[in-house]
Amino acid sequence: MIRTFGPHRVKHGDVTRGIDDLMAGDRADIMYSDPPWGEGNIRYWATMNRKMTGAEVQPAPLQTFLDAIFGIAGAYVSGFLLIEYGERWAAMIQQRGKQAGFQAHGIVKLRYRSGRDLLPLDLHLFARPGLAYPPGYAEAVEGSYGYDTLRRAIPPLAALQSHQRPIILDPCCGMGYTAQAAIDYGLSFRGNELNAKRLEKTVARLSKCQ
Repeated sequence: MIRTFGPHRVKHGDVTRGIDDLMAGDRADIMYSDPPWGEGNIRYWATMNRKMTGAEVQPAPLQTFLDAIFGIAGAYVSGFLLIEYGERWAAMIQQRGKQAGFQAHGIVKLRYRSGRDLLPLDLHLFARPGLAYPPGYAEAVEGSYGYDTLRRAIPPLAALQSHQRPIILDPCCGMGYTAQAAIDYGLSFRGNELNAKRLEKTVARLSKCQ
């Protein structure tokens, strides 16, 4: 089911089944996502989905999952593609981005919180051929974590767009940090999430826009 909040739209759905109905002919200027990393993380989130919602969803194999993520990027993203992913899978993510028709623009080292620790995380920068990230972009984003990463990463890319309200897509939108960035920086959000309970956090953010 698609839910609309002003210029924003979200879907409760399995990303491996596509997002044609969510996009409804739109193309995103930016896709920013932090999808599950590797087989273990995909299984973990399937288990959390069952515990939180009671839904029985079989975890997709990693290759099937990545086919879906990068298939969506290839079909619906006309500009910049940014993927947060664990360092272990760096070569695989770089290869998938190029196969989807994007040029690689490097990997920015981020951090994520695990308990009391801040651990390393990769942010893969891709763009359609002919597009470039602003000067100093990677240096400005490097070392950040949490919502601060989006605060640094999104506005410079939104400023490159010629139209009034660029579209940002997150096909694994979770609790809505990318949605919050869309609200804060004047973009139109398109989001998909498998876990209905987590999606309600995104919905709560977007509901304030109505």
